[in-house]
Amino acid sequence: MNRRIASDDPRLNAHKMPMAMATETLQDIISSADALQKAILDDATLEQQQKIREVAMSQAESYLDLMAQAARHARALKP
Repeated sequence: MNRRIASDDPRLNAHKMPMAMATETLQDIISSADALQKAILDDATLEQQQKIREVAMSQAESYLDLMAQAARHARALKP
């Protein structure tokens, strides 16, 4: 999981940072899904597959948290 955004990027203010991080997290979820498919095709053990699945589930939870945070920031900006 490599971060593609810099936390000090001045374009990413408080309400844009969670959305940018959510986008990265979604990309990480896709990568984990690809890794799981590869593990299955390569006959990886069920334990190895389960580890990848647990990472993906954690990433999905993070994605939902970040989207909720972005929505809270956007709601705070409403006049």
